[in-house]
Amino acid sequence: MKRLKFNHLAIWSCVVLSQIVPLVWYSIFEDRWMTLNNLTAKYIEANQSSWLFVTSILGGVVSMYVLAWIFRRLPVESGRAGLITGLIIGAAFNMISLITINMFSFRPVELAVIDGGANVLIYALAGLVLGAWRKYEILPRGKEEREVSYLEEAEAG
Repeated sequence: MKRLKFNHLAIWSCVVLSQIVPLVWYSIFEDRWMTLNNLTAKYIEANQSSWLFVTSILGGVVSMYVLAWIFRRLPVESGRAGLITGLIIGAAFNMISLITINMFSFRPVELAVIDGGANVLIYALAGLVLGAWRKYEILPRGKEEREVSYLEEAEAG
């Protein structure tokens, strides 16, 4: 038997992807996004902080490891399945939430579509990468294919 395991190189590739996609995405929608947020380039430059990027990277690390964990639990067995699963997760848990928040905040839905669109694309592409670039561990003969708690591993060890 085999069990899907974390592919750390694939996960970290997705973390990098989670930083590149918004860079490209927001360069495409920059003018409209700034207008919808009532922001100016001067204001953004004056308020830049390294914490914005630290938060973005940490968020990418957490979200990509959680996505990989979800893929292990399902399990996702192909790039196509990963793409579809990532797309669904991004749309259901991010896009819908942003649209709802923006509506209740009386902000333009278009803003949620721009912001959420970047995240849906990130999750879809990360799903493709994680689904296609899988690693397995071979389970010892007779061992069930299920998650083993750390307590069970300690007792067996």
